[in-house]
Amino acid sequence: MLSPESRFMAALTRAADLVALNLLFVVTGVPLLTIGPGACALYTVSFRLGTRAEQGVVRPYFRALRQNFKKALLLWLLLCLTGGALVFNLYMLSGLPGSLRFLSVPFALLGLVYLLAAGYVFPLTALFENSILDTLKNALALSLGHLPRSLVIMTLNLFPLALALRAPLVFFQAGFFWLALYFSAAAYLNSLLLRGVFAPHLPPDTFAPDAPDEEDA
Repeated sequence: MLSPESRFMAALTRAADLVALNLLFVVTGVPLLTIGPGACALYTVSFRLGTRAEQGVVRPYFRALRQNFKKALLLWLLLCLTGGALVFNLYMLSGLPGSLRFLSVPFALLGLVYLLAAGYVFPLTALFENSILDTLKNALALSLGHLPRSLVIMTLNLFPLALALRAPLVFFQAGFFWLALYFSAAAYLNSLLLRGVFAPHLPPDTFAPDAPDEEDA
């Protein structure tokens, strides 16, 4: 069971990778402004875990952070501005009297589409070289075209925020979980879901699993 090739040791190694990856994301995301670039780097490493392209965690993370910093930062600011505008409009419309509150329904639907598409923005940035406009277009098209997966991804992404708003005490009690594991684990699960979505648009061996050397067999 303690052999380096055993499933137990493989699972332990993967857990250690996710903890390290989560800590990197949390630390680099402390300024809040850098959450977007951090998310892009997080997905870059997550997509490679368990594949032939896997090269560890720390160096690939910082390499991806540098390479995609400007684009991911602009996308993050754009998402924040758009999300803020949607929340403001929903708040204002929800305060209208009587039947006028139904004016908030289109904005609520628009908000749902926004949340679905937002879950694809940084994974796309991590894997594809596209303009900001093309990234947003592809995020919208793919999220609506793969709705069941998109809903799962949205749920994983929003779970900490939803818990913080609905049960703040429980959220703070679980603080160690957020700091140690959650964000990298969610990104890793999302990356597994997204491999089937992105694979047709990538070289065939992009997600080829890591295999033992033929000489060792």
